Amino acid sequence: MLKYKRIVSNLLEENIYILSDENKDSIIIDPGLGFQHIKDYLEENDLKPIAILATHAHIDHIASAEECQRKYSIPIYMCKEDSLLIENYEKLAGFWKVEARKPKITNWIDKNETEIKINNFEFRCFFNPGHSPGCMSFEIDNTIFCGDLIFKGSIGRTDLPASSPLDMEKSLESFVNSFDIDSILCTGHGDETSLGQELKTNPFLMKYAR
Repeated sequence: MLKYKRIVSNLLEENIYILSDENKDSIIIDPGLGFQHIKDYLEENDLKPIAILATHAHIDHIASAEECQRKYSIPIYMCKEDSLLIENYEKLAGFWKVEARKPKITNWIDKNETEIKINNFEFRCFFNPGHSPGCMSFEIDNTIFCGDLIFKGSIGRTDLPASSPLDMEKSLESFVNSFDIDSILCTGHGDETSLGQELKTNPFLMKYAR
């Protein structure tokens, strides 16, 4: 049985998730600023991290990625369409005044890839550009780690460098028609919600209600 823990990071209150299975293997999803919080939870629960999974390359979502990678010698998975953001990582870190080293992305995910398997974790991948060129959501056991695509009552910004309002519109329409409405949405910021709830109450999604 899988379970996950949400940890609120120290930069922009981004959500870090640690997903674990019955074997105590774990995957760190979007390791934002807050390595000590991640380390403490892993140690308190005797978990073994086996990989890092990033929904996109904005620094608030990966500020601790390099530190996690160095500490645990684990791979990082990310959509290749965000490679330009990684190339400019130091500039983004300087803008946010964050002391964080650039992570080495060991496993680039192609935008057309629909599934990835990491040990016993089997994720369904969904490419949803808009907030960034390489935004990707990952679904497992009816739970979707959707990054900054959808929030409770809102959606991710599209006024940032490399963002695209047109792509976001297409991604939202495709996303809501690709998953069961009972799916849990583990968002990049704020509380978790469900797809059904957002289709009823989120002003950016209500027009897509079936």
